[in-house]
Formats: sequence, C-alpha cells, structure tokens
Amino acid sequence: MRRTVLLVLAAALALLAAAIALHWHQAAGPRASHAAGQWPTAAQYMARLRVGINVDWLTYRWVTRLYLEWRSRGVNIPALFREKGFDHVRIRVGIDVVGNETAIELIKMVVSDCLRANITPIIVYTAPELRRNPQSPAAQRHFVEWWRTLAEALRGEPPRLAYELLIETSGGLSDKPGLVNRLYREALAVIRSVDPHRVVIVTAPANRSSPFSLPLLRLPRDPWLAAEWHIYAGGPRPGPRPVYNATLIREAAGFAARWSRETGIPVWMGAWRPNRYPRAAGRSAPRLPDGAPAGVFPVSEVINFTRLMTETLCSSGIPFAVNADTKFFDYRSLRWYPSQEPLLRIILSGSCAPRPWLRGRG
Repeated sequence: MRRTVLLVLAAALALLAAAIALHWHQAAGPRASHAAGQWPTAAQYMARLRVGINVDWLTYRWVTRLYLEWRSRGVNIPALFREKGFDHVRIRVGIDVVGNETAIELIKMVVSDCLRANITPIIVYTAPELRRNPQSPAAQRHFVEWWRTLAEALRGEPPRLAYELLIETSGGLSDKPGLVNRLYREALAVIRSVDPHRVVIVTAPANRSSPFSLPLLRLPRDPWLAAEWHIYAGGPRPGPRPVYNATLIREAAGFAARWSRETGIPVWMGAWRPNRYPRAAGRSAPRLPDGAPAGVFPVSEVINFTRLMTETLCSSGIPFAVNADTKFFDYRSLRWYPSQEPLLRIILSGSCAPRPWLRGRG
C-alpha cells in the first residue's frame, strides 16, 4: 500500500515539474511593463466581460491532476472554454500560497494558459481558514498575508488578470460586515503597495454575498475597484419542482445596477448555478447516461430558471460567471456533456456575447 502511495505521489510530482518547465519555456522572455494609462479602470474592465464560468483547476486535486496531465500532452484547457464561448473564468483557489512556491508556480502557469487562450482570468481566494474561524487573529493575518504573497508573485502579469479577495461572505462572516470591510482594506492596501492599478473585486460584505448588502461596503475610493454579488449560487431550492423567486431575481439585479450607478463602482455577478446537486456530489455521485453529474432536477425543469437568470443579468448590463465547470465539462474526455447543452445554449446567448479585449491593454 505504501509503495503504491509513493508511486502515485512521484507521478504527480513529475507531472508538476514537467508542467512548470513547460510554463517557463512558453513564458520565457522579459515581462511586459504597463504604464498607468494602459491599465483599464474597473468600469472599463467590467464593460468587456460578458459570460464566464467558475473553474476548479486550483481547488480540487482531481481536477488539478487532470489539468496537468492534459497540459503535459499539449492541451490548453482554458482554450477549450474560450472556444465554447466563455470570455472569462473565475479561478477558485483554495491552496495556501504563503511559503509555497509550488502553489505560486501553479497559479502562474494557469494564468499564462488563460492569457494564451485569450480568456480573462479572475483569481478568487476561497479563504477556508477565515470563513471557518473569522474571529481568529491568525486567520485574519493569514488572509492579508496570502494576498501580499500573491500580489508580489504576480505583479508583472498583464492588466487582464484581476483579483477577487474573497469568494463569499458565508459561514461566520455572514453577519460581520465590519470585520469584512477591515480585512478588505488591509488586503487592498498590501496589493496596492505592489500593484497600484490591478483590478480588485470585493464580494458583498454580508449574508452570503447578498446584493442587498452592497451598501455596507466601506472602502476608500479606487478607480480599479469593483464589487461582486450573487444569489442562487447553489441553484434553485429543492421541491417537487425547482423553487425560485422570479421577483427576487429581478429586484436583486435592479438593486445592484442602481447601486453601481449611484456609487460608480461596477458590479459583477460571480456565481449562480442552473441546477442543484446533492451535497455529497462528487465523482462517485449519480451520473446521467452521458456521464454528467445528475442534478436534482432534469434539465427540462431548469430551463426557465436558467433563461430568467441569463436574460435578467444581460438586460441589466451585469456580467456573470455560471457555477461551475465540472457540471458541464468532462475533464477525462475533454468534452462538454451533451445533456447540458440546452442550458449552455441559453447561458451563452447572443445578448451576452463577449466584447473584444482592446489591443494594447494586456
């Protein structure tokens, strides 16, 4: 048993070493420098985004392993998402980067892959230690140090890369907007000390990133600052049929859009899910005949919910990222699940077609 574990570990390390070597080979040469005037403001940045998707390339080990395996064979995974029609990816990062050069190189590699594929990378920190124990001084310090480490490591990356400080104000953070604002200010300060014009996104500071908590944000004026919010990140509620509130969806988008106009802070909807999945959903969870994870509801029953979410956000001028990659894409075969195509066709509708990224802006 021990010999098998050692062999698996050795194989994984070999894949990572090969991938890092390939990254440096592809990224060789001096990094481009960007004057302040070349950096898009947050409003300009968000105006270019349309439809994105949350990805777990740096969250789940099995996804990371398959990403690296395909990369070692010359496959650029982000390019497959771009070809499908997504123009940005919300890269959920759960690994610790403090004192972890391997993690830093993995992130650099994924960012490089995205930029080569012409897809916009947005790195979001899942901050597991902070969400579990928000009152811990050690967890609070680590949150700020995580962002200092990452900002210093990626300071030379093009303006197309953006950061989202926190994935969601859930758990113990749900009712602590004061604490969230303080940590935002501290993390933003360390990022600005090394990267003055990078677009930084903050999620709504209370109630699981509710748009109605956006007015609770207390941050310094910053032209490169945007805000994120979301509802139905886990999909419609279970019942005999999908349970969702159409009025709430329209009111949430309208509220966020008005708040954005009044404050001048652009907004982005970072996560909503067309279907709901069993809490224990994973590779061993029930699957459809084509291999797609089996949602609680048949695709035909969530069509109307998907259409309502997409059309409401598009008509409100709010870019969004759907949740999430493993529900639509098979990393083993590099194919999109046919059973989910009706949903993808709606999500990637023409009314939210991507705008081109302007030349000269990185």
